[in-house]
Amino acid sequence: ALRAKVRKIVQGDDNTQFFHMIANGKHRKKRIFQLEQHEGTILGHEHLKVYITNYYKQMFGP
Repeated sequence: ALRAKVRKIVQGDDNTQFFHMIANGKHRKKRIFQLEQHEGTILGHEHLKVYITNYYKQMFGP
């Protein structure tokens, strides 16, 4: 972990392209782009939102 911190300091600070590439990569990892279900693949932000909302409503009730 220490090596990674040193690399970030050596290669750039808060406003460099390097920092933004790291930050955008972390953001990308946290997003859900598609879900694969028995019915098929669910794509698109709105379709995912509806599917996930319905899933939790069935699990916990309205």
